[in-house]
Amino acid sequence: MKKNLFNPFNLFLTVSLTGTIIFIVTMIIGKGVGAEWIVMENSFDNSFTDHFRHIAFASDMKHFYFNTIDATFPPFAYLLYYILYRINPDSWGVSDWKLCRDYRYNIIVYIALLLLVVISYKYISDRILEKYSSEKRTLFVIATIFSAPVLVGAIERGNISFFTAILVIYALYLKDSNNKALRETALILIAFAAGLKLYPAIIGLIYIREKRWKEAIRLVIYGLLVFFVPFAFCGGLQGLIQYLKILFFFEGQGYRSWTNIRNYLLSISDLFRVYERSAYFVKYFKFAENLFLLAGVASVFRARKVWKQILYPAGIMAVYVPFSYRYTAVYLLIPLVFYLKETYDCHDDQPISNKVYPILFGLVFTLPIWGMLTPLPADFHIFTPIYILMFWSFIEDWCIQKR
Repeated sequence: MKKNLFNPFNLFLTVSLTGTIIFIVTMIIGKGVGAEWIVMENSFDNSFTDHFRHIAFASDMKHFYFNTIDATFPPFAYLLYYILYRINPDSWGVSDWKLCRDYRYNIIVYIALLLLVVISYKYISDRILEKYSSEKRTLFVIATIFSAPVLVGAIERGNISFFTAILVIYALYLKDSNNKALRETALILIAFAAGLKLYPAIIGLIYIREKRWKEAIRLVIYGLLVFFVPFAFCGGLQGLIQYLKILFFFEGQGYRSWTNIRNYLLSISDLFRVYERSAYFVKYFKFAENLFLLAGVASVFRARKVWKQILYPAGIMAVYVPFSYRYTAVYLLIPLVFYLKETYDCHDDQPISNKVYPILFGLVFTLPIWGMLTPLPADFHIFTPIYILMFWSFIEDWCIQKR
């Protein structure tokens, strides 16, 4: 059967690259018109803050959880940041992250680390998408790197989410290897990812769905070790208690943004000029948030397609976390690469979903030129396709799919 010209891979590249190219051309012609979109929340003074600020926190390993409420990562992450702090001959105080960023070679070190991460991403993408031509694989990496979630989200903020997503992609690639050591490596990588950002632990649901009980138990053990052992260097038991207090604090926060579910609904209430009553509505918004969590967990066990089983945990990672920003959208890279792998042989007789999903993925991973045409913030145009994608998937798996 003749291959469909508008197969999922081509559709994704068309939507993604078209938006990005037009966006860049518009900036050039307009002498910077729309360039403020490139910096998250137009906060030009905070570029790379999530990298250098956490290095500054790690300069005082025993007390950083007590020094600032913004130390939101698990202690394993700060062990890595401490290594980066150690290459500095001077001590940076907890509030001096800009001095750390501007010190001699630190930005070069950040660029070097970023290049390693991008090369690692290119390598694993090539392995997963090996059936596609090298030209298409290269275009895929370019399209996703030069997108709002990655380039002007995770990279611009210096957030570790991009690296975390790549660890999970590697883990899912190795998960079904014939080599026992590689399967065990997959478990360790998931534990490491959870040690950096906590919520990748939900990927463990896939092992439960597949009834790989022994591996699931070992994953829990690895996860607990990676989470608890580093507290020996980060304040001990009191550090653990303080960290839990920080998490509970942020879990209760709500503010107008177009990222996580609670804040997205708060932003809608603001559009309809009822934000003043948000204290009344927020309990329902939290309910919707937790309903999404339950639906996502249940759908892991409902979904038949492998990429769908990956989509639901990744969707939870992207939009469930109460205090989140643009860079959490980067977690949609995880199901995207496996979706494109699974739909390689897609032909004209495939269902409409093979048009919907690549278009929505393309709308997420682009620099959305259409954002210039509306007064809505950049994150609305990044996260709205994610919500549509998730709900379309829910409907497909629960209402359309025949068991």
